[in-house]
Amino acid sequence: MLPIHPQPRPGEILSSWMVRLAFTNGFMLHTFYDKLLGYHTPIWSRDTDRDPPLQLLTLLARHTGHSVAELQTLTLLSHQGQLFEKPVTGHWSWVRPVGVYHRERKRPGMQFCPLCLAQSPVTYYHLKWRLALYVICEHHQCMMEECCPSCHAPIAFHRHGIGRRKMVDDESLRLCSHCHFDLASMSPHHYPWPDRPSWQRLRHLIAAIEHDSWECGPRTPPCSLPFFIGVRALISVLSGRNGWQLRKHLGDALGVEIPWYPPGQHDEFEYQPPTARLILLLAIAWLLEDWPTRFLSLCTQAHFTRSRLAERVEQLPFWLASVADTHLDRRRYLPNAAETRSAGRYLQAHGLEVTPRALVNLLGLTPDCMQLVWKHWDRHNKALR
Repeated sequence: MLPIHPQPRPGEILSSWMVRLAFTNGFMLHTFYDKLLGYHTPIWSRDTDRDPPLQLLTLLARHTGHSVAELQTLTLLSHQGQLFEKPVTGHWSWVRPVGVYHRERKRPGMQFCPLCLAQSPVTYYHLKWRLALYVICEHHQCMMEECCPSCHAPIAFHRHGIGRRKMVDDESLRLCSHCHFDLASMSPHHYPWPDRPSWQRLRHLIAAIEHDSWECGPRTPPCSLPFFIGVRALISVLSGRNGWQLRKHLGDALGVEIPWYPPGQHDEFEYQPPTARLILLLAIAWLLEDWPTRFLSLCTQAHFTRSRLAERVEQLPFWLASVADTHLDRRRYLPNAAETRSAGRYLQAHGLEVTPRALVNLLGLTPDCMQLVWKHWDRHNKALR
């Protein structure tokens, strides 16, 4: 057991606690984990917060008195079944990528609230700050930050002490690891949003991560996973290539410009900057305020159909797929051969001539189906000869 083992703070992310653990005991990270604890596998050249090796968690559990299960709650994998299904290697839905390159972080995946850093008696980073959904601080209502305002480097608190001092205290986590700017000293940013109810809805959406409270009308699913899968699908549509008309009409209704990024590498929601994600989520929150009425009104204005919502609508959660199937399905009904034969026989039985127009009229089809039904009828007659 280590002589000093600080407890994980409420909601702390694993890497933050691991860094504090080493610094509190007076060691640099490499010395602490490799030389003192005997863990020789690379730690900081991977995204340890997503799915850390069981061997590492077992080692930490042995030296700190926490169970492996307790330590797993500090990782992003704890949101499996809540925000995303079983993740695969690579992109995780709702999780901000950090762009691991050796021990560096090329992407600003770790967000922070400067007021939380300033007001907390112990500086640490929260697990939810890695979530793309977490765009505003639920305590201070300010926007989340993702880079040092001085040097614009991504947050990489595990790099404190590299090539500089031999001793680093755990309060150094409030400093930028690149230029040592005090992140807690920066002024918070607030985004002016014209519609207060949708702002409150977004706050509830963010709170749902911890409090399991969400709503999308009378068909609200009994668990959060299908709800968040549906929200993520709506975001993809709104910010994607098929959604430009939706963006236009939604932007007109809200008086803001809905952001979007041209298709390409890393154009997913999780890669977008805080302001873009905030506007998209507020727009979704506005739609959910009167679901599905506002969404359907928007689709009518934008001539948006079911096929544009998703390649396979049947794989969407029911609360979203049912709206698409009921209100956005513009597909023509096409009769099969048996229905056409029955219609032809009916006409013959009543002494009427079987023609393409007579068949479509009887079946209630549009004239552009005449060629299809006549092909069915002709094939039927040839089979009788």
